[in-house]
Amino acid sequence: MSGGKRGSDITLRREAEGMLKSGLQPPEEMPTEHAQRLIHELRVHQIELEMQNEQLRNVQTQLEESRMRYADLYDFAPLSYFTFDEQGRIIEVNLTGAKQLGIERGNLINIPFATIVVESDWKGFSSHLKKIFDTNEGDTCEVRLRAKGSGEFFARLDSIFLESANGTVSCRTSVTDITERKRAEAALLESEQLVRRLNEHILKMVMVLSHDIRGPLVAIASILKLLLRGVYGKLDQSPANTVQDLLSRCARLLGTAEDYLGKASIVEGSLEMKREVLDLRQDIIDAVLEELADDITRRDMVIDNRLGAIPAGSIPICANKTWLKAVYRNLFTNAVKYGDKGGTISFGVEQRESHYRLNVYNSGRPIAEKDRAKIFGRFERIEPAEGPAPEGIGLGLSLCRQIIREHGGEICYEALPDGSNFVFTISKQDEFGASTAGD
Repeated sequence: MSGGKRGSDITLRREAEGMLKSGLQPPEEMPTEHAQRLIHELRVHQIELEMQNEQLRNVQTQLEESRMRYADLYDFAPLSYFTFDEQGRIIEVNLTGAKQLGIERGNLINIPFATIVVESDWKGFSSHLKKIFDTNEGDTCEVRLRAKGSGEFFARLDSIFLESANGTVSCRTSVTDITERKRAEAALLESEQLVRRLNEHILKMVMVLSHDIRGPLVAIASILKLLLRGVYGKLDQSPANTVQDLLSRCARLLGTAEDYLGKASIVEGSLEMKREVLDLRQDIIDAVLEELADDITRRDMVIDNRLGAIPAGSIPICANKTWLKAVYRNLFTNAVKYGDKGGTISFGVEQRESHYRLNVYNSGRPIAEKDRAKIFGRFERIEPAEGPAPEGIGLGLSLCRQIIREHGGEICYEALPDGSNFVFTISKQDEFGASTAGD
């Protein structure tokens, strides 16, 4: 007998003796002292039994009330609850679960739950149940169930492992109808696929348009240049100014077409990198600066090369003309957009043993340190410290990095005390592995 039980018996005995003394008097004449003690003991024991019986009735009443409360909570819970044995048979189900399946609760007991699961999901439910009993831990899975009269529905099963005092094990599972969520996910997926197909179509249209417009623009620019050179006769100053203006506009439009072609290509993932020997100064840098001349003038910016020595004469480089122009176009455009009004734009070229080291610098406030990690990210926009954000979609520097990597180089950003400097490299090797620059 435990100490707690012994203490309880002593307390009951004391209470019984007290009740006997207060309510029951022994007879005046007792046969013997032994008989008197025996009667006393019997009466005390009788009262003890009555008190224990009363306590048991109270406990039984409390247990019954608790059981009824549990039954109410279990049966009328808003969630469906099922209890399975190790074979997946239903050994208990609440009213909500029976109603969810449209089957009388009594007709569900002892039937395999798998008979309610759609055949294609049997394996998933079986693995779920096995995991519960193998690990004695909880698990979640999604299956389709059959409901009588209403057809199939998607359900999420959230299960836990249970073990009773006598060692019986079972699995308690809540069943949640997730059909609406699944429909929403399917609709979202369909919408995403539609948007993806639309984007692909738009990208192809932009690429085709940009590519097809370049040919006529190049032809127009060539004719305008011939006019300015007097091939078709000397022009007066006024017509010459007009032709020069048209040539500038044509060059700008050609640059825009190439820029859109590059951005569409990087998103679509189809950069074609055919390299040729070019003059970096004439074919790339001067051509891009001519496109941006109006913007540079409007911002009162000055071009110099104080951050890099520019070799005299031509600068041979093996690169793709269209894409290298796109790199300089983006870097010069950003220098104009984000640099100081009236500030400086610089560029430099250094020939190393195996590569070219190039840079584009602009004076002004450097990019904030918190924004530097996303400089070359796709669709990343960096807001200026002051004033409205320039137009753009955040693809320019991502395009630059992709082009430069295709040329066997890398690009990085350097924050200087008085400005921003983009440094990049291009391999001297052409696509066939032959060196194109004298060392």
